[in-house]
Amino acid sequence: MQTVMVYSEAGGVSKTTTAVSLAMVAAEQGMKVLLVDLDPRAATTKWTGVEPTSPGLDVGAILADEDPEGWAEDIAVQSLWSNNLRVIPSSRSVSNREKDSSDHLDVRLRTSLIGCTADLVVIDCPNRQGGPLTQSALNAADTVLYAARPTTDGLDGFEGAQLTIQKFLATRKRLGVPATLVEAGIVVGGYKDTVTPRAAIASVEVLRETGLLLTPLIPERTIVNDVRLSGEWYGNYRKGAPVLDAYKEVAKKVLR
Repeated sequence: MQTVMVYSEAGGVSKTTTAVSLAMVAAEQGMKVLLVDLDPRAATTKWTGVEPTSPGLDVGAILADEDPEGWAEDIAVQSLWSNNLRVIPSSRSVSNREKDSSDHLDVRLRTSLIGCTADLVVIDCPNRQGGPLTQSALNAADTVLYAARPTTDGLDGFEGAQLTIQKFLATRKRLGVPATLVEAGIVVGGYKDTVTPRAAIASVEVLRETGLLLTPLIPERTIVNDVRLSGEWYGNYRKGAPVLDAYKEVAKKVLR
């Protein structure tokens, strides 16, 4: 089982679009996928239209329990989009976990994945700077995929996220704990491929210099935001094909 965290420390950089798209691409290719919404904004939850099987049975319940072994399998909700996709929903109350100082909170998400039957777990992370929610993702994941847009905010979000990853890996090294988290690369979403602003071109070049930029860049299409409002998958629409095709190519470079 591969566990991918989709991460940026900036908002509005296509993080949720990337997490959902990666999950759906894998599901449509026949993989059993678990999509975890770790963001209190619950953007993934709202887009996919899932609801907890019982009140309170969202990702916050996992983080609040001292021994959540196997919970991910139990509370995952079947998506109507694909028989191969299940989602662990989030809620605004999950933000309370950022104030939680309980012992071992940062490994509860990983513990909940014990016994999970998914081939792939995708975690939509909050844009937080190393707090308990981010630490939960870091401890659960073996792969980090950075999400960015070709903007100043996109660059800042990537740089902050990479610094958090580096600090996490350095800490594990000091403790003598094996570091299994690898950087899969940077996905640039919302790229205006018809008339591209100079600032966007410059931002992409900065990201390219890191050696982590994944291609193709994800083109901007209004259909993506349109269907998010209605809880639909853009891949079902002809106008969404350029976006879906780009994510399929990126997935080949990220998924094992």
